[in-house]
Amino acid sequence: MKGSIFWVMFATASLLGCGKSEEAAVSPPIQEALQPVEQAAVESSQVDPVPAQIAEPVAAEVITAPTKQPVVAPTVPARSTQPVAAKPVPAAPVSPATIAAEATPAAPKPDLAHGQQIYRQSCAVCHDKGIAGAPKLNDPAAWVARLAQGMDVLYSTALRGKGAMPAKGGNPSLADADVKAAVDFMAAKSR
Repeated sequence: MKGSIFWVMFATASLLGCGKSEEAAVSPPIQEALQPVEQAAVESSQVDPVPAQIAEPVAAEVITAPTKQPVVAPTVPARSTQPVAAKPVPAAPVSPATIAAEATPAAPKPDLAHGQQIYRQSCAVCHDKGIAGAPKLNDPAAWVARLAQGMDVLYSTALRGKGAMPAKGGNPSLADADVKAAVDFMAAKSR
């Protein structure tokens, strides 16, 4: 757009330099053709600034006016096909609870049937009868304080052992996931 204005001004100045007045220099058909360019220039000055693009040279064509004097009229370059970057839209406010819920992956549901199988193999000997102070299965009163500490503490205790309870219920060949499944089973049955 700025290039078009330049060429209009250049053509006018060239004709004025030849001793012609501005009105005489530009014929009415050319004035009509230039009006949209001038109007677009005014409108573009009222719009948010867009990064300037390097304009390619504008080709000019010679138009013969009714007075048989050559007049140079600029051709308007085609608009760029490059997309204009959109302004970022502010995001809606997000609560800390929503962020925490999205940040922490959903805990997988415990496999209670698998946990029951591991419990019977390694844990039932002590936890069915309460041997050496082990909290009995299905005894909510014995589990309330332990469950209040959270599942991570229960998992850690079962994996590392505590007091008379050996690590992994005395079966070191168990995978950590198996021990956690047994803890999930015992916690579900003792709530």
